[in-house]
Amino acid sequence: MQKIHQLFKQTMDRHGIRGKDLAPLAGITPNHLSDFRSGKTWISPEVFMAMLSGIELLAPGSRRYFCQLLAEEPMPEKRPSVKEKLVEMIETADDEEIEAVLLAVGSKWKREMQSRNSTESMKNAIAV
Repeated sequence: MQKIHQLFKQTMDRHGIRGKDLAPLAGITPNHLSDFRSGKTWISPEVFMAMLSGIELLAPGSRRYFCQLLAEEPMPEKRPSVKEKLVEMIETADDEEIEAVLLAVGSKWKREMQSRNSTESMKNAIAV
């Protein structure tokens, strides 16, 4: 089993959290954070809680990821894309939910078309 500092480092690395950004949020120096990440030193529970709050502030979802690692829950190799999430949601939706999605898509498409037409009209007016 991995140690907490290794899981925390893994979380920071996965979410692109830099120690120099997290350390001030946790009230410690970047060197202290580096020493914790490498397993050279331990931190107080209060600082650890501040670090968990800090990673969540810097990269929403990172605290949950850390907790899942800690609980040894299986983690997906990659985050699903928006497209993959939408397809999954639509496949499990009932008729009423599908109708609401279709209405939302139609509305967005209509707004986009109106915006394009407006932009084209302005370009044509400027060209004249």
